[in-house]
Amino acid sequence: MPDEAQTEKTEQEELQEVLEQRVSDFKHSFETPSGKRTYDYLAKFCFKNQSTFNASSQSTCNFNEGSRFVILEIDKWKEMDLMKGTKL
Repeated sequence: MPDEAQTEKTEQEELQEVLEQRVSDFKHSFETPSGKRTYDYLAKFCFKNQSTFNASSQSTCNFNEGSRFVILEIDKWKEMDLMKGTKL
């Protein structure tokens, strides 16, 4: 019967595998020509390099910030370097 330390290590290893797979999935999804076009569209649509501020509507500003969060999350996963020891 495995002890608690072995079980914890196994769970940590499983989490690390999930992290590695997710990073791989994001990188591969956006490196193809169609993936790059999709990313470029999302970057514009999600206000990557634009202001999200809307002086006339706080709710529009909030919506724009939510959209921007999506592209920043994609960037985070695309740019993650597991060789630097990133772990969950």
